[in-house]
Amino acid sequence: MGDRVFKRNNVVSKHQPIVTDFKTRPVKHRDGHWMNRFWKPLGKGLLQVATRFPFYRYILRTHPEAKALLAGNSAVIFGCTHQDMVDCYNGLPRLMPDRPLSAIVSYSRDGDLSAMALKMLGYEVVRGSSSRGGGEGLMMLRATLGSGTSVLMACDGPKAPLADVKPGIVRLASTSKCPILPIRAWGLNRLTLNRSWSKTAITLPFMPVVFCVGAPIRIEARAKDIRPLQIRIARRIHTLARWSSLWAQGPDVAPFKVAEE
Repeated sequence: MGDRVFKRNNVVSKHQPIVTDFKTRPVKHRDGHWMNRFWKPLGKGLLQVATRFPFYRYILRTHPEAKALLAGNSAVIFGCTHQDMVDCYNGLPRLMPDRPLSAIVSYSRDGDLSAMALKMLGYEVVRGSSSRGGGEGLMMLRATLGSGTSVLMACDGPKAPLADVKPGIVRLASTSKCPILPIRAWGLNRLTLNRSWSKTAITLPFMPVVFCVGAPIRIEARAKDIRPLQIRIARRIHTLARWSSLWAQGPDVAPFKVAEE
């Protein structure tokens, strides 16, 4: 048989689908469309302004053990949640300009924009996610850690629930033998995207932001049972979330709960 072409919802494929009732969202502006030629340069210009202009005043609060660890030049793994990743990714290179940093970004279209912004902030960007290219991404992150470059990653993605720490950060710490530093960045006045699973919070311009770094978590090489380690990381971030909420004149409670071991 020759190659047969299957077409469904204007999507052409040579592979017969194994599901029958699916729908795809049509592409609004394909590559080469004049809208893309207009918005991409404009978006790049706005990113350059946003990443270079000091919109926030960061207040650093560091655990004594983490402070002693950061005083050296050894690589570490910074772990945050998707809720405060905007302030974390924006604030870390400003608070630690002498420390080389890298980050992992998904292959999605939104990831292309994020990768551009992170490169402007000074990050070394690695592409991959737990759903696509995750193994390759972790291998590249291990290589960057081995070269002395620290890693910042949102450890609860790419799907709900909020602050559900995934195994990736534990495996990375186990194989690289680098400690994990849980972090939390929280602004005094914020815009919160409550309809998203991550409840992403973006601090309003010119507002102070508290940047908390918790005690380091060290993972044994090739740890077998990683669920207690995931819960330990989530609890550290939970403690930082409560403290930052109180600092921002909010309730003494984190926006998520941590499961029992």
